[in-house]
Amino acid sequence: MTATAVSIAGVTPREIVTPRSIDELAAIVRELHDARKAFAFVGGGTALDLGNSPRALDVAVRTSALDAIVDYAPEDQTITVEAGATLADLDRVLARHGQMLPLDVADRERSTIGGVVATNRYGRRRQRYGTAKDLIVGVSIVRPDGVRARGGGKVVKNVAGFDLPKLAVGALGTLGAIATVTFRLYPIPEAARAVVLRFGREAALGAALHEMIVRRLEPESVALYDYRALVVTFAGTQRGTDAQARTLVDEIAPAHGVEAAPLSELERESYEQRERAVRRDGSWRFRVIAPPAEPVATAANAVPATPLAVPVAYPLLGIALHAHSEETLAAPPDAAPDWPVHDLRETVADRTHNRGHVVFDAIPAAARGLVDPWGPTPPSFALMRTLKQNFDPHGLCNPGRFIGGL
Repeated sequence: MTATAVSIAGVTPREIVTPRSIDELAAIVRELHDARKAFAFVGGGTALDLGNSPRALDVAVRTSALDAIVDYAPEDQTITVEAGATLADLDRVLARHGQMLPLDVADRERSTIGGVVATNRYGRRRQRYGTAKDLIVGVSIVRPDGVRARGGGKVVKNVAGFDLPKLAVGALGTLGAIATVTFRLYPIPEAARAVVLRFGREAALGAALHEMIVRRLEPESVALYDYRALVVTFAGTQRGTDAQARTLVDEIAPAHGVEAAPLSELERESYEQRERAVRRDGSWRFRVIAPPAEPVATAANAVPATPLAVPVAYPLLGIALHAHSEETLAAPPDAAPDWPVHDLRETVADRTHNRGHVVFDAIPAAARGLVDPWGPTPPSFALMRTLKQNFDPHGLCNPGRFIGGL
C-alpha cells in the first residue's frame, strides 16, 4: 500500500492499493473487513465528487488494473469485462465487430466500466438505449466481507435468480466492489443524421416535441442546448434516417414557426462537446430531474445566471444539466436561506408540485456539509437501508456517501 492524492467527495484516504486480479481484490477486501478499516473503490476517478463525504476512509482500492475482456460473443451481442476496463478500451474491441455499448460519458478514455455502473452514468442516447441498468445482463461483485457473488447471466434472456445486477447499478460502491459486468450490445448504426431546431419561445418547443411523438419519430437522442437549440439525432439505416430528418425539417418545424436545418458531422460533434463540458467542468455540477417537459421551464427560471458551461437538457426524459464555477454559487459563511442553491431546490419542488428534485454531481470543498448532494430521501429509503445493513453490517464500504448517509 502507498500514499495517494485521491480525494473522494472531499476526503483523502490514508492509503491506496491496486489489486492485479479479482482474487487479489477479494483478498484485500477481506483483510480490510477483518481489520474493520473503512474503504472505498476508485476506477478512473471521473465521478469522485459525487455524493456525501465518507464518514471514514482508511483505504481506497483502485480497480484500474482489472481491465481484461473475460468473454465476448459477438454473435450473441454480449460481452463480459472486468470493472477497470475503460469505455474507450471497450469501443476499440467492439468496433472491429461493428458493435457498440451506447453509454455516454464525458471522458471515455478515463471512465471505467465499474465506475459507469456504480454511478449509473448516462447521456443523450438514453432516449433510445436507456441507462446502464437497462444494458446490464449479469454482474459479479466482491461483497464488503470479501466474499465473491454473482447475479444474472451471460445471455440477454436470462431472468433467473436474485437481481444483483440492478442492485449494483447506481449503488456508488456502497454494497461492494463491482468485479465483472456482462452487457448487451447493439450494432453500430449504418447512418446518423442530426437536425437543429432553434426556438424563440418555449411554447413552440413543447408543441414540436409533442408532434414528434404523435408522428412516431424515433430519435436516438433529443438534447436542448442553452434552452434555445434543440438537436435531434436519428440513427439507423440511411433511408430511415433521411426520411425522419426530412419530416422534422420540412413538416414539423414549419408547422410551428420554428427554424430548422440539418447539421454536418462537424457541427453535431461541436454540440456533443458542449454536452461533455457541462458534465465534466465546474466546481458545481447538478441535475434537475422532474417529469418530462417540466425541467425546461423549471431549470431555466430557477438556476442562477452565468453558467460555466452551456446548460443541456433532455426534455423528453425530464433531465437538465448545469455547471457553474465556485464563485457563481459561492457558499455564504452563514449558509443563508436565500443562498441560490437553497432557492434552486425550493423552486424546482414548487414548480413541479414536489415531483422534481435536484442532484449535485459536484460540490466545492467550501460548500460540503452545507448542501446535501442527494436531497430528500426517496420512499424506498427504508428498503435501501435494510439492504445496506445486510450487505455491510459493519458500515465499512464507502460509509455515508450514498443517499441519506448510507
